[in-house]
Amino acid sequence: MRRLFYNFGRVHLYIFLGFYLAFAALTFFALHAGSESDRRENPIAAATLGSVSGPFTGAIARHFQSCCRQFSLAVFPYCALFLGAGLLCQIIPLPFQRFEHTVRLTIWCIGLFGWFGGALVSLAHALS
Repeated sequence: MRRLFYNFGRVHLYIFLGFYLAFAALTFFALHAGSESDRRENPIAAATLGSVSGPFTGAIARHFQSCCRQFSLAVFPYCALFLGAGLLCQIIPLPFQRFEHTVRLTIWCIGLFGWFGGALVSLAHALS
């Protein structure tokens, strides 16, 4: 089991936290920029903290209304594909040693961007 997560390190955690904080801030500002009635109606804190859930952020922002939930579920497989590819490339052995760490971190960033990008797509649907 230890060998399975051998390639994950502190840098991976810092990158994850950077993506989370950036997309949480974007979620907060997108929801906070709405009208006063929208701010009272939308759970800004829950959606901001829930931005880690990727494509389900819009559903959280709208109290899991059926259309927002369905849209989040429709976007989920694509976002999960990005995140899964990013995770898988950290686990499988690569056929080369040179630039291995750089390639792994790049794919990790692409995977996280695909996952957290789903938050913005979902949020755009919820706020439309």
